[in-house]
Amino acid sequence: MEKIIGINAVREALDSSKNIEKIEVYKGLNKDRIRDILSKASKKNIKIFYTDKRQENSQGIAALVSEYDYYLELNEFLEKALAKKSSVILILDQIQDPRNFGAIIRSAECFGVDGIIIQDRNSVSVTETVVKSSTGAIEHVDIVKVTNIADSMDRLKKYGYFIYGAEADGETDYYNEKFPEKLCLVLGSEGKGMRKKVKEHCDKILNIPMHGKINSLNVSVANGILLAEISKNK
Repeated sequence: MEKIIGINAVREALDSSKNIEKIEVYKGLNKDRIRDILSKASKKNIKIFYTDKRQENSQGIAALVSEYDYYLELNEFLEKALAKKSSVILILDQIQDPRNFGAIIRSAECFGVDGIIIQDRNSVSVTETVVKSSTGAIEHVDIVKVTNIADSMDRLKKYGYFIYGAEADGETDYYNEKFPEKLCLVLGSEGKGMRKKVKEHCDKILNIPMHGKINSLNVSVANGILLAEISKNK
């Protein structure tokens, strides 16, 4: 695992596409100097550890960068997906929790999903936790990073994909839908769901009817339910 040291170096790493596993901060460091770093790390769901030890020449801060690189370009992925008569693609709109991401990958592999599209910022990346949570499934599912999810959805529509979103206020109960041969399923982030622009680019919004006192499901659980139904109907 690569270690990046120094305030400016860590700041640049956060603004890049590097897979930062965690950030180590010396307890004696003035937090005002790194307030923006701590804020960005929190938004990216990167763990921050405070330590009594200060590494030489580090200015009291270091970022540990994962060497995991599972990503495909969208063009490369589509070459494979478009060759199939039947195709299912997952799109994750700023999922933050690495364990949720790993569990989603695991279900995706079990139900024959061709690939998972994520955004290159404000979204969890492939980390050691993600790999472990997927229990090996990540080796068999393509992960695609894109700059703009809505633009990617428009492109997939041009290739014949019907795009479903999943939200509690969806107009169609998932088990009443007849799924087409080529489809995408969009899942929103924990707590916030799909962003407005992403939701507007969906062709139809599905819901999972619930009858308990709690009216929401963990995103990885919802993913498993929907993929099981899609798999049954195909």
